Amino acid sequence: MILNIIFLLIVVYLLIYSIIEKRPFYRKMRRSIGFRGGKLIYVDKPQQVREKGVIYGKLLKSEKYGLTGKPDYIYQIGDELIPIELKSAEAEDSPYFKDVMQLVAYFIILEEEYQRKVKRGRIVYKNTMFEVYNRKYLKKELLRILDQMREMEKGNYIPSVTPSFTLCRFCPCRGTVCEIYKDNSI
Repeated sequence: MILNIIFLLIVVYLLIYSIIEKRPFYRKMRRSIGFRGGKLIYVDKPQQVREKGVIYGKLLKSEKYGLTGKPDYIYQIGDELIPIELKSAEAEDSPYFKDVMQLVAYFIILEEEYQRKVKRGRIVYKNTMFEVYNRKYLKKELLRILDQMREMEKGNYIPSVTPSFTLCRFCPCRGTVCEIYKDNSI
């Protein structure tokens, strides 16, 4: 009887967990930066007038993963830390993947710096905002990308990509670690 109850609880837990994990990792919201009842604790840029208790422009680090970064803002609500990244571009129905990965990197950095689990963050575009939730599969994807980048630096990994004018002409890796697109005439 007790085993049946335990089994039932495990099944219910797994069912609820699978439902939660299949939700989108973001939520589209009206554009705003701050939080009601939230306290600003970090700003990327140095300010002429400084607020007491706010850290300005400090480079945050994760020694474990070799990451550094400076989110635009960090708010604190209770014990929760919420990084906010401002973007000058516009977005439509979903956040850009590169921006999500940047925010996930901030989740990792903040968790190591402040020894707290980060539940969510925000990406604020010119026309809209997305609240991004810290999911395990997003962290796994970021760590996979970081491993690939480190292998590229060593020369041990070349991604399977077909070079194209459209994709490569403004790529920041062109002419640096990426030697896929060799045509420098454009």
